[in-house]
Amino acid sequence: RSVDGDGDSQASSPTGKQPAQDDWSQGAPPALLLYFFVALGGVYESAGLEELALACYSEGRIVGDLLEGAPESALAYSCIGSVLFHMGQPSVALTFIQRARDIREASLGELHMDTGLLYNNMGACFEMLDRVTEAIESFQRARDVFAYEHGLSHPRTATVMRNLARVKNRRFDFKVVWEVRKPTPCPPSLVGNDGAKKKKKGGKKGAKGAKKKK
Repeated sequence: RSVDGDGDSQASSPTGKQPAQDDWSQGAPPALLLYFFVALGGVYESAGLEELALACYSEGRIVGDLLEGAPESALAYSCIGSVLFHMGQPSVALTFIQRARDIREASLGELHMDTGLLYNNMGACFEMLDRVTEAIESFQRARDVFAYEHGLSHPRTATVMRNLARVKNRRFDFKVVWEVRKPTPCPPSLVGNDGAKKKKKGGKKGAKGAKKKK
């Protein structure tokens, strides 16, 4: 055995050939490997080991890309986005969730339940990034999909409607600035001395007429 950095740390077989790595995965269908890595990542994620979960999901993403646009290939992207979101990286999570959304829209359509779940997750990322307008749009699309698929009484529909109501109570991501309006000067003919002069003239005529009557 070599302990130097330049040496080979792997033991050789009696035949002089190196043993094949990952023999268990040789010949396995890509979809099977994808679900294996996603399931293993889910175990790590539930145990609070986000880094290991992210590593498993990343392996699943590599395998899932071999499926060439199949709806299953979006699974690993969605899982990576979920882990990154809970790790406090909503901007990076959004890129993976949007990629999963693109795959499912192309393969399943916009009105599929799995696509609606990604709309909801996108809304959560937008809300965390204070992009309120885009969060409202995403939650509304998710609500429309869930209501179309399962009706308004379904738990998923109720969840996204609560998300939508919560984000609507937040400040919008654009500012409304109020400026003090300067008074507009009126024409002299309306508020000038002409009117006062006419009143004075009329008053003098009335006074003279009153003296004549006396």
